[in-house]
Amino acid sequence: MKRPLIRSGIIVGLVLLAASVTGGAGAHGGQRPTRISDVAFELVGQVINSAPGVTPATSIQYGYVSQLDDLAIFNAGSQNESTALLTFYTDTVTNRVINNGPIRIVSRTGRLTIYHDPSANGSFANPDSFRDGDPILSAVVRQQVILNTPTGAFTAGNTNTIVDSASFQLGDEEFVLGRVGGVFRTVISGQQASAAPPSAYMAGYTFSTRRH
Repeated sequence: MKRPLIRSGIIVGLVLLAASVTGGAGAHGGQRPTRISDVAFELVGQVINSAPGVTPATSIQYGYVSQLDDLAIFNAGSQNESTALLTFYTDTVTNRVINNGPIRIVSRTGRLTIYHDPSANGSFANPDSFRDGDPILSAVVRQQVILNTPTGAFTAGNTNTIVDSASFQLGDEEFVLGRVGGVFRTVISGQQASAAPPSAYMAGYTFSTRRH
């Protein structure tokens, strides 16, 4: 059963704050979750856009966290979607499209959720498999996509404002990802697929932009 998200004021942006483990309420011997400094993470994923003419136009982006400092975020075996312990799912609606010669600028808003999934059963053949874990972070997203229409290559930038977070466990340690009110950016590069689904392939990374 999924655990409900709980608000947390412990961590900054998508950064885990470094501090020694101290006494207090927690899951492991009365200790608080482990905190680590300056840890940005990396993402690998795919995209499914709604069909042309559908109103409102939508875009979902889903996949897994491929790097989070030196934490063990994969089960044994190849490090890919089928062994990833942390996954993400972004659900957006298109608000505006601007064409400028061969460049198309798409503005979207929506919600990003990051999940902890000990079963590590992600499959790009099943986008919902990337949102069947326990939600550990939720953020409101504003996204701008810049598409090169002749080549199908694109870049995207997300501004993410964290609205909820929850603790999760990796091995014998407990962590908290994100601080409510924190803002972080996601930088994405991608390529449209020659035939859908998916609509596109993507990869990117995050960094903190504002601390609360």
